[in-house]
Amino acid sequence: MNSVVQNQELMLKESIKHFLELHKNGSSDFSFFETIFFRLIQTMLDPPVEITWFYSAVTFHAAKSSSQKEDLSTRILIVKDLMNLHISCSNLSSTSKKIVLLAPVVYELYNILYDFGKNELSVKYEVSKLLENITNHITLFTGIQDYGKGIVEFENMAVYFEDLVRVWTADRGGGSRSIGENLTVFFPVLSDCIWRGVNSRHGMQEFVGIVLCEVFLLKLCLSFGSGQCKEDFLKDTKIHTVRMIKALLNCFFVDILFKTLLEPSLPVKTLLCSTDEILLRKVLYDAVVLIDYSFYFGRWSHSPDNQPKKVALLWLLVADKAIRFALSANDFATARSYINAFGESQIVTEIIKWAKLQAGIEDPINRLHIQHPQVLIAWLLILEGNGIRIFDEETLVLANKSMLAPRINFAPNFINLSSHVVDVNEGQEIGDAVVNNGLEIDAVFTSEDVDVNEGRRIGDDPWGTAHNFANVEAESSKKRKEAFFSDVNDPQSKHVKHGDSPRSFPAE
Repeated sequence: MNSVVQNQELMLKESIKHFLELHKNGSSDFSFFETIFFRLIQTMLDPPVEITWFYSAVTFHAAKSSSQKEDLSTRILIVKDLMNLHISCSNLSSTSKKIVLLAPVVYELYNILYDFGKNELSVKYEVSKLLENITNHITLFTGIQDYGKGIVEFENMAVYFEDLVRVWTADRGGGSRSIGENLTVFFPVLSDCIWRGVNSRHGMQEFVGIVLCEVFLLKLCLSFGSGQCKEDFLKDTKIHTVRMIKALLNCFFVDILFKTLLEPSLPVKTLLCSTDEILLRKVLYDAVVLIDYSFYFGRWSHSPDNQPKKVALLWLLVADKAIRFALSANDFATARSYINAFGESQIVTEIIKWAKLQAGIEDPINRLHIQHPQVLIAWLLILEGNGIRIFDEETLVLANKSMLAPRINFAPNFINLSSHVVDVNEGQEIGDAVVNNGLEIDAVFTSEDVDVNEGRRIGDDPWGTAHNFANVEAESSKKRKEAFFSDVNDPQSKHVKHGDSPRSFPAE
């Protein structure tokens, strides 16, 4: 590290400390910081994120302090200036860096919604316009090579991240709170499980996906309250959601979105009522389960890139949760569409190919026949348990949690999970175990499971206000998992011939 960079980092460190002290003491004169950092940025072709963030923060706080009135139009103008400043400072930056720089802008747009009323039409209109400008700015660069791969080249950002978040949240108590509390304020539409990894060098690459997901969720939340009937709203919002997913075109964004959908509830409770949160979850499940992801990652089973594999495994878990979500609402038509989409998805084929490569299974005629996510998750966990590395640490926790969750009991008139068979070559060795031909998932779900034919709470409206999906997400005992793997590893029960299809859904 040369002396110039060292001096810049020392100056930034001391300036952050001095700013927080001044702000704590009630000072609103930050002109000294503005002057020094403006001159510094003018000497740089591509200013570091941490330098730009601090400069924009002090100018933003100064503008808010000097404004004579605290009205909507004034705040919107200040945020517009903030966005233009970040864009102008990133003219020569990579696309990933351009996106990360916009995180404080998204944070302030949320604050406007919170401060001036999220249901006020004028507020929603102004915030929606700025979010549309941000989306348009981002999608201009979706074809750039570094964008899709999430390449990040601002390692020093992790060093100053905690203190910079304190600077940005200073007017909301950020100087005196813990970093966890500050992150909750700075990323208000994401859960702590999502942003927790940002506060480390290894988590910074996910920052691109976090900012994109915030923009995505804020835009969707603002679409509520349009006055449309529910059917038209769900249809139009789903179309819009699919278009945004395809337009953003970033693996790290999809990664964060899938993780968000695996949470017990969407972290948008300050923006949506519980009924609208349920409707938003349905829209998101429709979008992420039913669309073709070949535009994100095609054939990756032989690729050394881990990100597509990680995203594909997350999609598998989301598909499983989406089916249970639909069944818990007694919406059999939607559940059927999810299962059909799963069975036809190229992602499933790629996961199986990749898992076979990891396990050393030679299967030239591709005899593995899986049509339901629960079966594929179970098979992958069996491989994992026999020493084949399938999941990373984070995804393994999610996969095990999925198998421990209360399950929907697929009644005979709906679908019989035991009809699904996992076939590998007879006597094929996997690690220290031998997998028999016709390995069958049977007698897995017991009377402990949730029966879709019992406890109908919703009547004719499968997405009505009486529905509470959180009831289906309670933890179950570890005995179910132990019984499950005992049955699978010792398949003594009846076998279903390979090629048998699951029992059909009831006629509509």
